[in-house]
Parts: sequence; structure tokens; C-alpha cells
Amino acid sequence: MITNEELMERIEAAIKDYRGDIQYLNEAVGMIVVGRLLGWEHQRMVVPRKCWTFATQLFGDPKSPTLMPKRGKYWQKSRALYLADKFDGYLNILKRSVSLSEQEKDERKMMI
Repeated sequence: MITNEELMERIEAAIKDYRGDIQYLNEAVGMIVVGRLLGWEHQRMVVPRKCWTFATQLFGDPKSPTLMPKRGKYWQKSRALYLADKFDGYLNILKRSVSLSEQEKDERKMMI
């Protein structure tokens, strides 16, 4: 993983070259900094897609092990990860990699 000093250099370069609404830059930098402690898995679940995309444009792929770990030092603090682990398969359902059975589809139709 890159050092904090290297990260600060990249943040400073991003701020120096940035033109636009500073709110987006602030969110992207915050996402990276917090992500180094909680991990990209947490950030991917709680950060809006627009922020994730913008951070990717500025810093490269946030999932890169050089930028953020999959689960950081304090990942246990994340209720999102706790719930995802508690309900096995939750992330797979979100990714739609697990298909619903015909019975489950019928049950969902009845709920509408």
C-alpha cells in the first residue's frame, strides 16, 4: 500500500489541478482516506456511485491494494460489513450473481 506521504502528494496534486465543485473533490478524498482504515468493501457499499467514479478518475482504481485494502484495520466498525457477513450471500444478491429460483420470483410477484 502506498504510504500516507505518497497519498498526501497525490491528494495535493488532485487539489492543485482540480477545477469544479469542491464538494465532489472533498467527498472523493474523504472516501479514500476513510477507505484506508475501513477498506474498499465498506466504501463500495456506503459511498454513492458518483463519488466512487470520481475518486477512480482522480486516484485510480480504489480496489487496488496499493490504495485501499479490501478490509482495513477497523473494518469491524462497519455495520454494513457486519450485516453483509451476517446475511451470507447478501453481496452476491446485490451483484445479481445469485439468481432467484422460480418459486422465489413467484413469491416476490405476490408481494407487489
